[in-house]
Amino acid sequence: MSRVADVKTRISSVELLATLKKSYSYRELSAVLGLSAPILSRYVRGHVLPSATRSEKFIATFREKLLRQMIMDSVRVTQDGSYDISAVVSNVGLLRQIAKVVYSEFSLVPVDRVVTMEVDGVPLAAEVAGEFNVNLAVVRAERDLGVEEFVEQKAVYSPSSVKYLYLPKSAIRKGERLLIVDDMVRSGTTIEALTRIAEKARAKIVGVFAIASVDQSMPKLKSRLGLTCPIESLVTLEQKQRRYNY
Repeated sequence: MSRVADVKTRISSVELLATLKKSYSYRELSAVLGLSAPILSRYVRGHVLPSATRSEKFIATFREKLLRQMIMDSVRVTQDGSYDISAVVSNVGLLRQIAKVVYSEFSLVPVDRVVTMEVDGVPLAAEVAGEFNVNLAVVRAERDLGVEEFVEQKAVYSPSSVKYLYLPKSAIRKGERLLIVDDMVRSGTTIEALTRIAEKARAKIVGVFAIASVDQSMPKLKSRLGLTCPIESLVTLEQKQRRYNY
């Protein structure tokens, strides 16, 4: 590991500990990470940096034991049985850590641009684009007044819910390798629309990532679109039976 990479890993582990401290007590972190509370406190307060080896252990433990549970603990089930992950999307520290996971998972894939759908996908997509050091393209449900040319795609969410999605033609270049990022995949309609937009722009999808997906939506989406690239989500949520009040 180079000296720069060494320092980045150590700083990242301190940022990670600071994020974890918002959800866990020092006693809880001590039990998981195997270090005393006073030592962890020194790291969190920035008094000292952990070694590279210890930093790598923190990061690995977080990804293996804590990340998915933190996301699941933040998921809320609404009265109609839908899932709400807004608490995850609004947690900047957690999103930053998720973005690092995305980078590690797709680091062997050449990525030229990150693509997402407004609105909830933007915070994570921006963090991921920063990790890859590439630009971000945001697909919108309305045309921007200042843009003249768009790539347009119809998205059918249900027989009574049809939307047209728009991306400025200049946002994606021909031949670019795109990583699609979103907060949640339910039916896969949005991801399919983003894929069609990429096809129209003559770009290539090299990966799809979502924080959460419902039931078998990701493998079904991969089969339906015939994609051979990695399609991943951190957590899979069970489809809830919706309740209606008459």
